[in-house]
Amino acid sequence: MDNLIFLDKELTLYLNGLNCPALDAFFYAVTSKWLWVPLYATILWMIFRRQGGRGLMTVIVIGLLVLLADQLTSGLMKPLFERLRPTHDGVMQYLVHTVNGYRGGLYGFASSHAANTIALTTFLTLVVRKWSLSLSLAAWAFLNCYGRVYEGVHFVGDIVAGALVGIIAGRLMYEVYLHAVLHFFVINHHNKWTLKSGLAKTFGSLEPNVVTYTFWITMAFTLLFISLFSNYHGTAC
Repeated sequence: MDNLIFLDKELTLYLNGLNCPALDAFFYAVTSKWLWVPLYATILWMIFRRQGGRGLMTVIVIGLLVLLADQLTSGLMKPLFERLRPTHDGVMQYLVHTVNGYRGGLYGFASSHAANTIALTTFLTLVVRKWSLSLSLAAWAFLNCYGRVYEGVHFVGDIVAGALVGIIAGRLMYEVYLHAVLHFFVINHHNKWTLKSGLAKTFGSLEPNVVTYTFWITMAFTLLFISLFSNYHGTAC
């Protein structure tokens, strides 16, 4: 266990040390919940456009999913394990690079950012089953997870544990969702495989593509804004 903790700290310091002013601005934006409001809005649009009023059930399941992932990490694991964040941990707090003075709460195991983003990614990947959407959401989750290490508020181990919680929670709520769907959606055959493929087909290709485009356009505008208007304009990494 001591060796794992040592390796976790070393890897965290290495990844956290790959910093520069321009990346500070980028990851500060990426880990902000407000940047992703357009992405969340298009996900809701995708659900209600294809499922109509029945989409409310899907949204409720997503809400329960995020609540489950967040409570497992912030409500249970953090007070149970009491592992200090790098920014509060002994010598580490003097070694890690932080962004805009942000140091986070006292405990960081496991990461609720990782759990929430990966839970949503897992769930939507299983429901919609479109590669473009899945890859875009995976990129979104990765940037959020890496950003927390970059900002010095999580160890890599915190992120890995949070990711595992997210995958398990996403898969669990997907199974709950499949059982609930039978009572709200009309699908010709109720065997599990037909149910899964039938759900995926209801989304077509237009709506998932709009969500995908929203993610990449948000990324492009973020990079453009940082390069043109931030205090880090012209600063090389």
